[in-house]
Amino acid sequence: MSIRLRFACGHDAVVSETVEAPSCGCGETQIARTFAPAPRFRGACSGPYCETRTVDPAVVDLTTAGPLIIKQES
Repeated sequence: MSIRLRFACGHDAVVSETVEAPSCGCGETQIARTFAPAPRFRGACSGPYCETRTVDPAVVDLTTAGPLIIKQES
């Protein structure tokens, strides 16, 4: 995955997400804007920080006659 940066000097650069201290070709290190894809979450997230954990399955009633049981084909 790559991130597009706009430095304070006005130049743009595309860098890898693993780069720790990107700099422009002209020597500028101050970043004015970043353009990155939105993060993808799986499971549950709460608060400003995300914790990784396994989420237990839940039974959901989809019908008035009780829970819907889905059978897997053999």
